[in-house]
Amino acid sequence: MPVVTIVFNNSAFGNVRRDQQQRYDSRLIGSDLENPDFVRLAESFGVDGYRVTSPQQLKPVLEKATALGKPVLIEVMQERGSEISPWKYLLENSP
Repeated sequence: MPVVTIVFNNSAFGNVRRDQQQRYDSRLIGSDLENPDFVRLAESFGVDGYRVTSPQQLKPVLEKATALGKPVLIEVMQERGSEISPWKYLLENSP
């Protein structure tokens, strides 16, 4: 089955971490992670894996992955804390 999976890796449950910082006076509980090497993990199951470290790298890797016609994992490395809140896009009058 030619499924392309994209993992956005910021070494945290980013939305949970951000909410804990904003709503609970920066008391962080269980939101920081030590992740596996997702590319090597995918490869151990016979799935092609690619890692990108910038937005500019994503498009060509995604195009390559979709052209392969088989399962592929793309790990997008992100700086912890770089995510933005989805709530302002989902709910009116949200922070």
